[in-house]
Amino acid sequence: MLLYDSDGQSLLDDHALRILIALHQESLTAQEIATHYRVPIAACYRRIRRLLSLALISEAGFVTEGRRRPARLYKSEVNRFQITYGSGRMHLHLLLRNGTEANTIVGIPPDVGVSGTAPPRPHEVGEYPSA
Repeated sequence: MLLYDSDGQSLLDDHALRILIALHQESLTAQEIATHYRVPIAACYRRIRRLLSLALISEAGFVTEGRRRPARLYKSEVNRFQITYGSGRMHLHLLLRNGTEANTIVGIPPDVGVSGTAPPRPHEVGEYPSA
């Protein structure tokens, strides 16, 4: 499964990746994600809907303590993920809890400068390129 929209853009941007990482560690509400992981609340809800539709996260119940209305808890369906970088692109490989695999290219934010020099050869996360 590849994670691209109809324009060929990656469906996982910086905010979506922050949410996935946050939910990989623990089940959280949208408000907790927005507060602790610096994702604007409106963007947080949009990404949560997108991640739910892609089955990368799921609902994990409700929090009711100290609240007037229950708040939904979300959890990650990602079992493992691997990020590789090469040819000027960041590749994300996801293995979901149900055994499904997903791949996508994560875009580089426009405010990050990319040099004109040749990119380093791709390497796996946890490996260090030789000098």
